[in-house]
Amino acid sequence: MTKSPLPIAPFLIGVAFLGATGAAWAWYNISPKQFPVSYRFSPRPDVPGWKFVPETISAQARDILATTNLFSGTYSNPKGDTVTVFLGTWDANNPKQMSVVAHTPDVCWVGAGWEPVAGGHPDKLNIGFGTNAIPFEARTFLTPDKRSRELTAWCTLVSGQLFEEEKRFEMPEAVRAASPTERQGPGSRHALKSKLTKVIKERIPGSGSKQFVRFSTSSNGNPSASFDLMAKFGSQWLDLHAATPLP
Repeated sequence: MTKSPLPIAPFLIGVAFLGATGAAWAWYNISPKQFPVSYRFSPRPDVPGWKFVPETISAQARDILATTNLFSGTYSNPKGDTVTVFLGTWDANNPKQMSVVAHTPDVCWVGAGWEPVAGGHPDKLNIGFGTNAIPFEARTFLTPDKRSRELTAWCTLVSGQLFEEEKRFEMPEAVRAASPTERQGPGSRHALKSKLTKVIKERIPGSGSKQFVRFSTSSNGNPSASFDLMAKFGSQWLDLHAATPLP
């Protein structure tokens, strides 16, 4: 009896899968890229001239965020300025962490009804920490009730490396009138694509620890003054730890 030939397509698919898996492993593990410095943020509860009121995060929210290492609340000063802050840290090898840190305001805020608008300021907010300057994404959002604007800045660290967004997310006109779930989708895909591209190009291990920092203030009055306030506040609120790898 003549033997039937082995099916070629499944065999080739299997070989291609093994090859891609092996190549991905080799890209990150064989002579891994050495970064000159590794960054990490820590928040300061006490900022001179500001009063801090912590925000309690519900158990449901903590479960969604997949970490209990959170810092959240609002700072206010005698002039009437307020700054809302959030900092989350995810340990290495947390299986949920990559999707969580991709939830920038372009994803979560847009999904909740906020709308990104022109703010009359640069797209990056450079914050000085001693000899280091860290660029934060900067964007103004119109609140769901269309009554006020919020200037927000955010930054993502993966394996101690800065993740700058490669291209600013623009919300299509058709998405503006969509449901919250539909509004969230385009921003989520943009954020994930930007970060995955960075992981591959820069050879940053996605399994390392991660941090996401966000803080915001009202920009209804003077956008330029709000931008300057954010830059000054960021350097007072955050400590930047820069470590060099062991020889």
